[in-house]
Amino acid sequence: MKIHLILPALKERFSQPYRRIKYSLFPPLSLMTIAGLTPPDHEVVISDDHVADLDFSDTPDLVGMTVYISSAHRAYRIADEYRSRGVPVVLGGIHPTTLPAEAKAHCDAVVTGEAEGVWGDLLADLQAGRLQPFYDGVQKKPRKNFALPKRDLIDRSEYLVPNTITVSRGCPHNCSFCYKPSFFGRDYRFRPIAEVEQELISLEGRHVFFLDDNLLANRRYAVALFRIVRDLGKIWQAACSLDVADDAAFLQQAYRAGCRSLFIGFESLSRKSLLEADKRANAGRDYAQSIARIHDAGIMINGSFVFGFDDHGTSVFEETVAFIENNKIETATFHILTPYPGTALREGLLSEGRIIDEDWSHYDTRHVVFRPAKLTPDQLQEGYEWCYKTCYRWSSILARSTSSSLTGTLKRMLINVGYKKMDQVWDPMIRRHMVGMGLPVLERVLDIELCHTRGHEKGPVQAEGARQPVEVTN
Repeated sequence: MKIHLILPALKERFSQPYRRIKYSLFPPLSLMTIAGLTPPDHEVVISDDHVADLDFSDTPDLVGMTVYISSAHRAYRIADEYRSRGVPVVLGGIHPTTLPAEAKAHCDAVVTGEAEGVWGDLLADLQAGRLQPFYDGVQKKPRKNFALPKRDLIDRSEYLVPNTITVSRGCPHNCSFCYKPSFFGRDYRFRPIAEVEQELISLEGRHVFFLDDNLLANRRYAVALFRIVRDLGKIWQAACSLDVADDAAFLQQAYRAGCRSLFIGFESLSRKSLLEADKRANAGRDYAQSIARIHDAGIMINGSFVFGFDDHGTSVFEETVAFIENNKIETATFHILTPYPGTALREGLLSEGRIIDEDWSHYDTRHVVFRPAKLTPDQLQEGYEWCYKTCYRWSSILARSTSSSLTGTLKRMLINVGYKKMDQVWDPMIRRHMVGMGLPVLERVLDIELCHTRGHEKGPVQAEGARQPVEVTN
């Protein structure tokens, strides 16, 4: 069979202003993984709707799409077009897992949960003419070996960060606004470390971006991973929870193993808001102290902040930007609290009659879709936009970048310029399929030292049992 796998674009892809670089960062790892699950006697083509216009003239034997909530309408339009020509369509991903009946109205089959346990059955059923309406990957989720992605099916030149990888599934936390548990479940699982090593060896270049929700939650596994990436000379970025800052020695190990920046969900400066979100891992922490420890290890921070909790008033926006500047957080992402289907947050807001917008394309953490407690919807929207505008003006970038280390100042400045101030450079590079040329520059910038501490001294990454096999754990 000929199988066409598609990543449908978010609504903003077709509106202005559209930041091309934002969606030319990472290739669609989920689709490459599906391709890796597919028997080699089938032909697989991957299309990313963000980087190239779709050509609907093809007639594959199957179209498969991974669907996020804010791309659901686009996915449904694509599915309807192919089905009108008799092409069967299968939809999977977080949104179809949460609302399978809605997705089924636009496709021939829905895969819920992870595809590893059911994709082979689905293909066999399609060839035999007995395609089922639903395939339950939630109950058949992989416990050990995950599929290796078929990276040769994407054009690396289309992406700034082509080397993406995941080594785990799930997260040990259960924040009320997060809809990942409905897809992965609460259990936190890892790939065998030997399998991860082989995949890392296969990646071209030095830079790697780990897309795991919480890469460093299991310290024993993390230290085993550190040894591998250090031996391979990789530099890498990842996401983790703030409790990583509890152990300064662990952070120094991470830096020596190539860690250069971490995406961390601070969410709110209000303890009451953190408890409301069930983000208890953050509630009792000294944020400033945690940030200082991470910086002392030489690691940059991309801090994530959410606005719209019931405890948030009009002062929350200025307080958050001031906190970011005072603690010299290198980059920040802001989000409007969004009640995704299947979350405790949505159930609570629905029971209170506070949901005001059911357009899934607005469920992108950039639009207000509910009625806040202490803010009007307009105040929340305007405050969110003010934070981005203020945090990335030159005076704020300078305030966050200046340090006692000249190299640290330079590194912070370059990261901010590349992140938010170079769209006029990125856009023509993306149109000419040259954005991949920026990767060597990114690697050089990441290699600049943030500060000078003992954590940067060369030495072995050590931990008891680090060379022992690390299997999947619950």
